[in-house]
Amino acid sequence: MGLARRLVFRKRLFLSFFFLLILTGFARQALAADVTLAWDANREATVAGYRVGYGTASGSYPSTVDVGNWTSVSISGLEAGRKYYFACKAYDVSGKESAYSSEVSYTAPATACSYTISPASQSFAASGGTGRVTVTTQAGCPWSASSTASWLTVTAGASGSGTGTVGYSVTANTAAAARSARITIAGSSLAVSQQAASAKATITSSAGTGGSISPSGSVAVAIGSSKTFTVRPGWLYRIYDVKVNGVSVGAVRSYTFSGVRDNQTISATFKRKF
Repeated sequence: MGLARRLVFRKRLFLSFFFLLILTGFARQALAADVTLAWDANREATVAGYRVGYGTASGSYPSTVDVGNWTSVSISGLEAGRKYYFACKAYDVSGKESAYSSEVSYTAPATACSYTISPASQSFAASGGTGRVTVTTQAGCPWSASSTASWLTVTAGASGSGTGTVGYSVTANTAAAARSARITIAGSSLAVSQQAASAKATITSSAGTGGSISPSGSVAVAIGSSKTFTVRPGWLYRIYDVKVNGVSVGAVRSYTFSGVRDNQTISATFKRKF
């Protein structure tokens, strides 16, 4: 509440009492707020208008607003969460001013920032790739992005303010196991998963004189898959034997490895019928 001090103009003039009040205050956006102040009109006929001063330190008013001959004003752009001090003075037609009224204070409400990201998860093949995630928040709300794994790298948008985008890359997975990691953005997480590398086993085939086995030599086969080998004896070689990992499976014309799990061998030996 305030009392304007006496001010002497060319003609001796006494400014009457007036009071400064805060009527309303509200957050306008995440980092700014408004406040409305009002005061009683000065009773002196020569009063031409009012100026409101304000600042963040008591008794110091580096910012001023000339409101003319009105008795209220709305001040915007106050920093949310900070305390402000206000005082009002009157001036006459010649520009002479009274002292400031008594001071009132107001703490601008702090509006909490909220964040959402989209998408919240993403999966990649073993070959890797790149991706983007959108960060949505109020204007002026800061955020940062960081990865929890070396193979998942933030390539753009490591920090930002307001709504923005984070770019990232995923390196190729050469391991036989799938993997997962996260990018943390303002308390939210983007879950990134990646498939395992296509692990392979080797099947080695060989055939003695008098026939063939196909495919021949060393063959790379995906783990878990199947592979069939065909045995062809020569027209003079009707006695033969097929071995798998050194164990005879008889005179078969084909053999299939089902659900390959590790390295294997297949061989065929042939003998003349007579």
